[in-house]
Amino acid sequence: SQVSKIKEWLLYAVVECEAALGSETGVLKLRMCYDMFVTKFPIVARIVSFERFSQWVDEALDKMRELLEKNEKVKQLVNGE
Repeated sequence: SQVSKIKEWLLYAVVECEAALGSETGVLKLRMCYDMFVTKFPIVARIVSFERFSQWVDEALDKMRELLEKNEKVKQLVNGE
């Protein structure tokens, strides 16, 4: 479904935002991620509330944290090593 594809893409987006902005910039990362979402999925962005989008981002962040624990390459990408 479209929602599944968006959630998969959001994992990529949150990793990119984390790598670009680093830690303790949550509001800025959320905004950057939302801007990426609106660009990538303009029609869906008109339908999905920001609150729903934020929930999806939280889910993607949980998955990113799991990846960081398990995958050294992802950890290096995010940490800029």
